[in-house]
Amino acid sequence: MAEGEYSPLSKLFQNEDFEDWSKPHLVGATTEYSSLLTLQAKKEGGERKYGNGIIVSVVTCTEIKQGVAIETGKTSQGYFDACSVIELDDEDFKTLGINKNTNVRVTSAAGTVVLKAIGARQGLYPGLAHIPMGPWANIVVPSYTYSTGEPCFCGFDCLIEPAPEAKIESAVKLMHEKCGLEYVGDPHYD
Repeated sequence: MAEGEYSPLSKLFQNEDFEDWSKPHLVGATTEYSSLLTLQAKKEGGERKYGNGIIVSVVTCTEIKQGVAIETGKTSQGYFDACSVIELDDEDFKTLGINKNTNVRVTSAAGTVVLKAIGARQGLYPGLAHIPMGPWANIVVPSYTYSTGEPCFCGFDCLIEPAPEAKIESAVKLMHEKCGLEYVGDPHYD
């Protein structure tokens, strides 16, 4: 996406497509965001299709590859390979019109991150996606806690859009950007 260009989702947050939604500050809450996204998808004639992307329910959890890779360090190539991915069902690849191992832009109410879309390594079905826990997942996990003190790591909606030319950022760069710090480079990645 070119600088200054808006994705369909950012238009959604600006309420251009919703004549009766008057409280944009509620978009950060998972339920309201999911309802908005689903409402817009149905308005466009599909259950999960939105613009050139699809809406999926995301589950984040620890997995074995991530657990092994974390022992080598969060800036290691092994950790990057294990955690900077999103698992999708084969049907979702067809709906998106992409092949496996293609980069995609994942957007939630909390933020946007580029990940590599891979085939499901565990039982998934169309509309359900998995991101291993880590810095990349944390970018899209909504911060709303429903008064529990812990965010909802599972079952939040995300928009998945093809982004084959986009670069997957390193964990160090993601954290610098998220914390508003100047990024000076990552010796393991740059």
